[in-house]
Amino acid sequence: MERQARFDMGGYAGFDQRPFAAHTLNSWAGPGWRALLVQRFTHPDAAGHLVLPASTDHHLWVLTAGAGRMHVDTGDGWRETVIAPGTVGRARPGVATRVRWAATAPMSSVHVHLPAGLVGRVAAELDAPAVTSVDPALLGTLLPSLAAAADRGADPFYADSAAEFLAAHLVTAAGRVPRVATDARVRRAVALMRERLDRPPAVAELAAAAGLSPYHFLRVFTRATGLTPHRYLMRLRIGEARRLLDRGVSVAETADRCGFSSPAHLSAAFLREVGVRPSRYRSA
Repeated sequence: MERQARFDMGGYAGFDQRPFAAHTLNSWAGPGWRALLVQRFTHPDAAGHLVLPASTDHHLWVLTAGAGRMHVDTGDGWRETVIAPGTVGRARPGVATRVRWAATAPMSSVHVHLPAGLVGRVAAELDAPAVTSVDPALLGTLLPSLAAAADRGADPFYADSAAEFLAAHLVTAAGRVPRVATDARVRRAVALMRERLDRPPAVAELAAAAGLSPYHFLRVFTRATGLTPHRYLMRLRIGEARRLLDRGVSVAETADRCGFSSPAHLSAAFLREVGVRPSRYRSA
């Protein structure tokens, strides 16, 4: 694992946060972590309009105390959220984040920055699109735990391991990543699937790409991936749907771009795979 990670925090690194937050932890200055950056802040009761500069790195945050209301715009319009311990959010890479809030109880937060290069490398190793999605239950626990470890002065190796895990989570949370096949014939079929998510290929087309008969292809593909071609393709399509919804694309456009016949068709498939409707996932 590489301790000297490369960050590109854009204008965020020189951003004067003092009117909006008071630093109580910086993992670069304390335990000397370099694989990721963990910061803790306390905040004033209200902020009219805070703009966090764009960064290509992945910026995650969780509120650890407070009450009230917050409005956040990550590039797709203002959304209201409740200020409460465990509330999780992320800044979209490359997009400035606008925030305003009114707290009725003292507010504090933990922020974690992951290098974009690390997430991209992990995505490549998993043969998955570099999609970032968050699991609130996991991050609501994980991010404060990282801050507590930094407080204790945990060795940089701890940070290295945590960064690798968090990067893998961000990639795989966008959809269960199917097993990567080593059989070149199967990989050709998978490549065709990825190229044709908007027009899902039939088994006969996949078999032709693999150079096998349809019957033989089904057996080879299932043995190599642990899934039938239909199930494998569905997971790829749902993974792409999550990526688009994360970017603020409408449910209707997402359905069209992922090869679903209608938003209702996408909604039913998304509910089976993810556990929530795409409209609810997008609003969250």
